[in-house]
Amino acid sequence: MEQSTVFKSNRSQVIRLPEALALPDDVKYVDIVAVGRTRIVTPAGESWNSWFDAENITVDFMDERNQPSERSATSSSSPSSS
Repeated sequence: MEQSTVFKSNRSQVIRLPEALALPDDVKYVDIVAVGRTRIVTPAGESWNSWFDAENITVDFMDERNQPSERSATSSSSPSSS
């Protein structure tokens, strides 16, 4: 995992991308999605679908992803008022 710095430039935040993680030179615009405190940056117009459709993704991708099992709904009694 690479780390970098975040700083302010005028009224914008800027993130320096390390060379190893630089976007391709032809990318001029990006889409940014906020998920809690996380930001997901992708070249504009390219979605997760294009990533999953890529040749490097195999049919068994994420078969063993340690997905938590569904919890069953249980009834709970409410405390009675006195």
